[in-house]
Amino acid sequence: MQSQRMDRREFLQSGLVAASLIAAGRLPLLARDADGGSGIDAGGQPCAVKPIRDYLPTFSPSDTQGQERPATLHYDIVHWSWGRKGRGTHTNSVVGKIDIACTKSSDRIVYEVAQSTKVGGVDNVMEAEIACNTDALHSIRSWRLKSHEVGPDGQIDPLSKLAERGRCENGKIRIESDRDHCGRLASHCVVTQWHVPGLLTRSADRSLRLTFDLLRDASLLKPNQRLTYDGRVQVPVKGGRTLALDSYAQTGEGILPTHYLLDDKRRVQLVTCSFLSWALQR
Repeated sequence: MQSQRMDRREFLQSGLVAASLIAAGRLPLLARDADGGSGIDAGGQPCAVKPIRDYLPTFSPSDTQGQERPATLHYDIVHWSWGRKGRGTHTNSVVGKIDIACTKSSDRIVYEVAQSTKVGGVDNVMEAEIACNTDALHSIRSWRLKSHEVGPDGQIDPLSKLAERGRCENGKIRIESDRDHCGRLASHCVVTQWHVPGLLTRSADRSLRLTFDLLRDASLLKPNQRLTYDGRVQVPVKGGRTLALDSYAQTGEGILPTHYLLDDKRRVQLVTCSFLSWALQR
């Protein structure tokens, strides 16, 4: 009998298809006006913060004033879902965490990523180590990634264990695991979504115009990504305060629009994208 279990890339691909179908009717960035007609959400907030507007009253911006920029970024993963109170409502909940550490040496830069999310009582745990070049984008050179699931009983599902390794040389991407292997061809410098907050901290400028290829989750290639300045945004936060943040928008093939919201010290406080966003904790 043929196994019906999906590998990690199949799961990611099917999940993105499902997300796109959901987003077509409930996309926070382009949510339908509750009064009908315009197709534009009349909720009042800029589109860059609509996916997390229910979370913002509890969000305190991370402040490292007087300190050097931390080598490790700690983000909460914030989920958006359609509310049950009636048409036009919404809700947010924290479903996981991401830690992104960056260390430098003379000939390479290494990113270490630890990510965990809880969905349906199942903990999804992922760790990655990514060796990068020393260019401006920290384009990826090679990587190792491990992931597994922990069920409600606290036990690791042995069938969920996966170890992948990959390499990118001259635009040629090779990804291997014990189960299979695949190749991709990139046209631009290749980075992951975990690179972009650090990239903006180093390089953010209102004249910024970057093009790159995205290797999402170190598995799925999303070519021709563009990162540009998208304006100043007034963001309501905890305590009734309003914070002015600079928004940078990422658009490109195979993704939903993603906004990165930076404070005046170029710290990426918020990353918003449809139903999953990041909020900086420290």
